[in-house]
Amino acid sequence: MKLHAEGRFEEMWKMLADDAQRAWGGLQTFIREMPRLDEWLEILDMEVASVTLLDNWTDHIHGCTYDNVARLVMRYRVRQQWKEWSFDRQVHLVAAEGGWRTLCYPMRAGAAAGR
Repeated sequence: MKLHAEGRFEEMWKMLADDAQRAWGGLQTFIREMPRLDEWLEILDMEVASVTLLDNWTDHIHGCTYDNVARLVMRYRVRQQWKEWSFDRQVHLVAAEGGWRTLCYPMRAGAAAGR
């Protein structure tokens, strides 16, 4: 998220799982189409709230099953102008050569960017 907030999309690309990279169609498409955070949104803090290691997990949205998956619950604290709030988001990382990679896919048409 820090790389995302700073617009460091080339560095983010290296952290994507192969399936996610294929879904984007290439680095330049990822850089161009990755939703930007609202300019008024500031990430104050983020932490890993919990980690669960799974022997396998099926991503029902994209129809893929992965072995050796880490399911993280990330807790974010953000501020938009004077309003501050926290929220949790579940993230899945898949084992890959050299470590873990994230499954960050392109947003579906009509989805709100930056949310």
